[in-house]
Amino acid sequence: MENNRRLLSLDILRGLDMLLLTVIGPVFWAVNKVWAMPDAVQLQFKHAWGGFTLWDIIMPLFIFSCGAAVPYALSKRLDDDGCATSAFWKHVFGRFLFLWFCGMLVQGNLASLDPLKISPYNNTLQTIAAGYLIAALVMLIPVRALRVAIPFILAGAYGALLHFLGDYTVDGNLAQVIEQNVLHAILPDGSAAFKTHGYTWFLTTLMFGAMALCGAQCAEILRGKWPNGRKSAALFVLGGLLLGAGWGLTLAVPCIKHIYTVSFTCQAMGWCVLALALLYVLTDILPCRRGWWIITLYGQCALTAYMATHFFKPALVVCEKTITQGFPRYVDKQYMPLAEALVTAIILTIILVIRRRLRGTRPVTEESSTDAEPSVPQASGTDAAPAFKSQLMSGAIADRFKIPGLETKQAAAPQNANEPASQATHVKTKLKLHASSEETPSVSLEPIVPDADRDV
Repeated sequence: MENNRRLLSLDILRGLDMLLLTVIGPVFWAVNKVWAMPDAVQLQFKHAWGGFTLWDIIMPLFIFSCGAAVPYALSKRLDDDGCATSAFWKHVFGRFLFLWFCGMLVQGNLASLDPLKISPYNNTLQTIAAGYLIAALVMLIPVRALRVAIPFILAGAYGALLHFLGDYTVDGNLAQVIEQNVLHAILPDGSAAFKTHGYTWFLTTLMFGAMALCGAQCAEILRGKWPNGRKSAALFVLGGLLLGAGWGLTLAVPCIKHIYTVSFTCQAMGWCVLALALLYVLTDILPCRRGWWIITLYGQCALTAYMATHFFKPALVVCEKTITQGFPRYVDKQYMPLAEALVTAIILTIILVIRRRLRGTRPVTEESSTDAEPSVPQASGTDAAPAFKSQLMSGAIADRFKIPGLETKQAAAPQNANEPASQATHVKTKLKLHASSEETPSVSLEPIVPDADRDV
């Protein structure tokens, strides 16, 4: 039986990525205004045409995390034969359209309602939507070997097209040529959306799908029947092979993030898989499950954090300016950029805490449930389902949903050894349900979010 237990390592991986994008990056540039950092350090927070930096990993890691969420989020929406149900399609297309819509709001200028400004495809949320859809469709293929082969087929086809039908310059690569042709065909003349700043989306969707599928395959390994040690070893080996392949391919193919060359993508996926393997060992095997609260907060509310720092950034700036307006009285002017960045980070964290409380999501800790989508078995008439009754009597449901008044008393065994076993132990349970105090937590598997510098 496959393991659908929610993995803390996935929440932490996504949370670290979002923290890097929305907090660490802005705070770094604020620190750089106060104390200039060396050029080599600054380069790690930029996207260059060629090479691999820390900032380059953000978007691939989000797509990878999105793909890793697919088997957990969608496996319960398949029937007993592994075929898609109406709930499956509703979830997949609902998530796809919602992410695409949010991407157009953030960077597609949809809110302007100006046809000359609206662009259909140029945001990281949309790449996540595309990768999610591809991973969901591939999940329906019953042959495991074919599911494993498809990401390599997509990456190989894309790499061959780039290598043999163009060059690796900003304007001469095939992905950019196709990008311009598609934009000219679907957008009004003179549209500002023709400026892609070197990034490509339409043809590069093949790579977005390959990265999401890489995450999905890693999740299938973790959901499998292997022992935990063998699972982690498989991830470490896979990550090492991908990273080594990426480094080796740079001898023939430049490492370019803007167009996701094969060498770049292999390196990015290698680092992603190794990071997941390390976190899996630390949090799901050892387990070191304390002290991750702030990280899992950003991981579980990733879309909210992204929208707050991008689409709603003007409102966030107004809040920050209002709070820091008196700071110059006590803080030297040269330190104000750092103070403003820290205040913004605090405001964002408070927003996410409120968001999680409104959604009813509890922090994932060593005591909390790790189910991907917790649910309560329904009662039939006056008697609950046997599984539910078993969990209830054992105290699991009481602990999970904090049902008050659940008391269990066990009488001592009778002295007569010949007494029937059915009478040897008497358990009396008093159950008091207060509807006003019941609260069913829900755990979100938002497959979200993005990379700032791609949001130009």
